[in-house]
Amino acid sequence: MVLSAVLLSYIAPFIDPTKSWHIAFMGLTFKAWIIALVGFLLLGIWLRTKMFWKNIIVFGIGLPFLLRLFSFHPDIATTGNFKVASFNTYAIGIYEGLNNSAQIETYLNEHDVDCAALIEWRFNQGKISKKQYPYQVKIRATKGSNNGILLVSRKPIQNIGKVAFTKKSYNAAGFIDISVEGKLVRVYGIHLETTRIKSRDYHNLKGLEFDSTYTENAKNVAQRLKLSMENRAGQVADIKNHMASCDLPIIIMGDFNDTPQSYTYQQLVESKQDIFVKSGSGFEATFLKPFPFLRIDYIFADNAFTPVRYSSTDSIKSDHKLIFADLQIN
Repeated sequence: MVLSAVLLSYIAPFIDPTKSWHIAFMGLTFKAWIIALVGFLLLGIWLRTKMFWKNIIVFGIGLPFLLRLFSFHPDIATTGNFKVASFNTYAIGIYEGLNNSAQIETYLNEHDVDCAALIEWRFNQGKISKKQYPYQVKIRATKGSNNGILLVSRKPIQNIGKVAFTKKSYNAAGFIDISVEGKLVRVYGIHLETTRIKSRDYHNLKGLEFDSTYTENAKNVAQRLKLSMENRAGQVADIKNHMASCDLPIIIMGDFNDTPQSYTYQQLVESKQDIFVKSGSGFEATFLKPFPFLRIDYIFADNAFTPVRYSSTDSIKSDHKLIFADLQIN
């Protein structure tokens, strides 16, 4: 069973959830199956069983996917000529004990960030000084909405736009074209469909007996997961169609609400570089609730950029980490 589940999780990134959401779900549980496989590997070594070799082969097949979870690059002092950041702000200080816009601005400025995508920004509650970031664009989730993405830049913006989603959504994607070292580049800030799963859903299931109530709650959670995966697939198609008409070097960053073993990730990283994979170090998890083990925030870049360094921090309080990428424009 474990070997079959692991193999299904390997093909999950290549299967559109609208065609088979069950396989997409296997990708979501990829880490759990890998842990189980490693457990069987260790058991096989101890018991010296023939299954050990089957486990080794299956584990080896998945190495390219495992390298999306871990990255091994030495920390270097070199910096690029363009530093970007992405941060899901968790509604900038609306919730007690978390960040506020002044703290975010100070942090971005102190770390010499040239351009940032600030997700779940409340436009009426937060403000980034135009003295520090003179070029700013608001990508509202819906017309007149107080919530959305704030794109800020120290470098001049030549063009702006919003990516229209085919299906109505409270999530959003937009872009700015900015001049960097005399070259025009496009930066997309995106926030894809949420999973609709809250910490309380996990705790509710954990506290229930395995009876009809548990089954009903589990079905409800599964249905929300299914819907969110299908909606993200549609949003990804809209973004890819939009990018297809752009002949500028592209950077994509934001909260994808999906793991590296997903159709969402596979579609958007196509012909791009995952900056964490290329220049990060160690194990990365960007979503901190209810357990800090999911990487769902990303920075991707065309080959026109050389990744110099990737880093992240949870010192600015949110339910996500703030992620950075140092890039060199070739």
